[in-house]
Amino acid sequence: MFNRHHIKTLRLTFAEIHDQCVVDENDRLLIDGQEIAVAYYRSGYAPTDFPTAAEWTGRWLVEKSRAIAVPSLAYHLAGCKKIQQVLANPGVVERFIDDAETAARVRECFVGLYPLDNTSQGRQATRMALREPHKYVVKPQREGGGYNVYGDDIPKLLTSVSDEERKGYILMDLIRAPPFNSVLVRNGEVVVASVVSELGIYGIFVSDGENVVVNKQGGHLLRTKAADVSEGGVAAGFA
Repeated sequence: MFNRHHIKTLRLTFAEIHDQCVVDENDRLLIDGQEIAVAYYRSGYAPTDFPTAAEWTGRWLVEKSRAIAVPSLAYHLAGCKKIQQVLANPGVVERFIDDAETAARVRECFVGLYPLDNTSQGRQATRMALREPHKYVVKPQREGGGYNVYGDDIPKLLTSVSDEERKGYILMDLIRAPPFNSVLVRNGEVVVASVVSELGIYGIFVSDGENVVVNKQGGHLLRTKAADVSEGGVAAGFA
């Protein structure tokens, strides 16, 4: 980064941010008197990343400063499974997309998403999952692959957690992508396998409060995995 763009980089844990950084009266995030312009998170996506209050305070220092956080707390929360489930509720997408035709096209990309809380809708979703678990996937508020619950493991989970714990999950219709044959490289060997693919679209969004500076599509990623593997995620080693 420095050799190509002359931009200095520094790698800190959240606890080190708490110990070494300050926010001045102009909301600048400083370390040793130097302002930090961008904070890019390589962690912070799992509860284990915040073992003590120091880590939470370090994250909050970045959030309340004028440094560009990637992602910001709001953008981070927008990617949570619960937010996805709420967006699928009737009338919610339409709050953000004025054009009815465009909103309808967006909704065509949705599958069924249901709460697993103690509301009537949540209790109904729990019964659906217990009755026909192979039609669904249970998702926690986690990213990166390896955390979802499928098939026969769904009743085991839902009957073992409390009502309060169950609120931390959502239920989603299982997407059954059409399989096709492809060539994969596994452990250095070329193999032909039945696979499925998932297309992910990257979005670039920068805002200053209510002022949106950049909001555009920034590329894509086509992930492919064996058709008999339930989980996904490149970083987790499934795709």
